[in-house]
Amino acid sequence: MSRWFRSEHMEYISLIVNEDAAHDCLADLGKLAAIQFTDLNPDLTPFQRRYVSYVRRCDELERKLRFFANECDNFGLTLESAGDIDAFLDSPSVLGSSARSLTSGAGKSDATGTQLLESLEVELEGYEGQLKELNAYSEKLTREYNEKVELQEVLEKARRFFMSDAPRMAVSELGGRKSSGARTDALLSGGDDEARDMDMRFSSITGVVATEEKVRFERMIFRATRGNCYVRFAPIKQAITDPETGSLIEKCVFIVFFKSLSIEAKLKKICDAFFAHRYSLPDMDDAPAVDRMLTENAQELVDSRTVLLKNQDTRFRLCQML
Repeated sequence: MSRWFRSEHMEYISLIVNEDAAHDCLADLGKLAAIQFTDLNPDLTPFQRRYVSYVRRCDELERKLRFFANECDNFGLTLESAGDIDAFLDSPSVLGSSARSLTSGAGKSDATGTQLLESLEVELEGYEGQLKELNAYSEKLTREYNEKVELQEVLEKARRFFMSDAPRMAVSELGGRKSSGARTDALLSGGDDEARDMDMRFSSITGVVATEEKVRFERMIFRATRGNCYVRFAPIKQAITDPETGSLIEKCVFIVFFKSLSIEAKLKKICDAFFAHRYSLPDMDDAPAVDRMLTENAQELVDSRTVLLKNQDTRFRLCQML
């Protein structure tokens, strides 16, 4: 039936070619656009044919190219088209160093398809390994940088709270107790109880949680502890970069005061459920220790940012080269 679409009379022939030269011969005959090939094994599936290994290798190369394209899109680089397939295959820039050495040693002007495929595999595998290693290192650096940023914010917000809000809360609470009824004052023992109330200390948990989870986080704490906790939040002005997706996330610092070991266990479980990062604080009454910790963390923050920017610059230049 296909003879109806032919413009000229054709003749059926059988061509026997050496296996080493079959690929190049068929490629050259196909470029003539004057030959129709007949499949002698129509019952075989594509996975049962001899060229299935080459198809899988080409799929793997295509996967690597998609990976490179995604990385270039992350940096905002524009990808230029290589033109049609024939022009791309005939371009000498396609050949890697290994293939060029083979062709120059053999005295040929063009590499065979097998050499071209092998050279592309070697080149792309090397670039993929470098880029993956840089991405893994960048994710690790981003996570460490985020931890230092969050710790810096936690220290600053906690010190501000203990220096400004906590004394006012203690004075207001003590004043409220002083203004209670006369019968209640008669039951108290006097100044010793007031001094003991001023010296009463609560345990605290500090950390960072996503701003969008703030309301649910506070509601869960209130329900789990039945209101026996005091929670304060302070927003972080700088958005935190997610090391896995690269998106910016708004977060806030929280500090929870409690007076029970059982409540502490519940609070830790709630923090883990909301993926909140908890940080240990020094004694806030020891101002020199807090200032020293802030200074050391600020210096580490600058060093971590410098290394992270250098890693990003290296990845950017590698994507430009691709």
